[in-house]
Amino acid sequence: MGKYGMIGTGLDLSYAVPIHQIFGNYTYELLETPEEELTAVLRNHDYDGFNIARPYRNKIIEFCDEISPEALATGSVNTVIREFGKLKGYNTDYYGFCYLLDRNEIDVKGKKCLILGNGAVSHTVQQVLKDRKAAAVTVVSITGDVNYDNVSAQKDAEIIINTTPVGMYPDTGRSLLDIRDFPNCCGAVDIIYNPDKTSMILDAMLRGIPCSGGISMMVAAMKQSSELFQDKKISDDDLDTAIYEIRSQKLNYILIGMPGSGKTYLGGQMAKARNRDFYDLDTCIEKAEGMSRRKIVEEKGEEYFHNKETEVLRRLCKKNGIIIAAGSGIVAHRANYALMKQNGRIIWIKRDLDKLEIDDYSPTPEELQKLYDERAALYEEWSDHFIDNNQEL
Repeated sequence: MGKYGMIGTGLDLSYAVPIHQIFGNYTYELLETPEEELTAVLRNHDYDGFNIARPYRNKIIEFCDEISPEALATGSVNTVIREFGKLKGYNTDYYGFCYLLDRNEIDVKGKKCLILGNGAVSHTVQQVLKDRKAAAVTVVSITGDVNYDNVSAQKDAEIIINTTPVGMYPDTGRSLLDIRDFPNCCGAVDIIYNPDKTSMILDAMLRGIPCSGGISMMVAAMKQSSELFQDKKISDDDLDTAIYEIRSQKLNYILIGMPGSGKTYLGGQMAKARNRDFYDLDTCIEKAEGMSRRKIVEEKGEEYFHNKETEVLRRLCKKNGIIIAAGSGIVAHRANYALMKQNGRIIWIKRDLDKLEIDDYSPTPEELQKLYDERAALYEEWSDHFIDNNQEL
């Protein structure tokens, strides 16, 4: 059993530790490394190898005694192995990006491709596209001839790939371009993995464009790193399992449904069973406002309450691995869908109207029927799964 680590800066949000725990029985640590300590960390023979994160994927080459063909072609190293005192550099992002394209059936051959960003990962993506016979590859950068002020001139682009950190947690909801400006787009990729779906990917999904966030690339790259660490092959089935497990750990579960359908109760039980934090959206708003939901609506209006609902939802949905019980009217505002889907699975709690848990302040049966008629199609459209909750709570 060896000892390995990730070298880089800003590693507190990395998924690397749980991924390597899935792939192998070895010690793996996050090594926050300022540049002045880089040499000392690499020369620490307590470690048998490293993953290399930002900002060192280009710089690390000068420390390597040997580098792989992919690393040589891309000028980027993200994995280093120590063998007989020498450091060997590899680029497993190359494999990871190929895997992402294949998994999501995004064919770049003969296509005009647009890459946002010109950093280390961009160079890897450029090489993959070249090797896969893309018709043309255009790189967009802040200071390049093609930049974010004139990128709309590339409206004939067919594949769009974001390699920048724009839209990454915690600054989610941002995008460098609008997919609607590219009518020929037939594939979209964002290498960001937190959130699970960036604004660009959500926009592509809404338009039926084949697309993918970066988590499959990231896990596949770690899988090949782990193979190098252990000098053994890891099966594609194990890779698929790892992607599913990491996404399941990190995604939020958000419960929607009619008032009294059991969202709060079931959400609390799910949180206990899965050892996750639980948030009831109405309760969060009531605590912040210092009064009940009914009183908020009476004193400040329905619109005020729904604006607060979106505000709190925006904050909560940036988190990972939590469970949220949303208000019954959450589907009345389309913007809430993107907030929930960026990092979550939406679950519709179904319960017959005559079995809803109601009190003296609940809508009348006639009002409930009207609400259901207005919202049922939206619950259906927004949800990824449903739970039939027609048993006694």
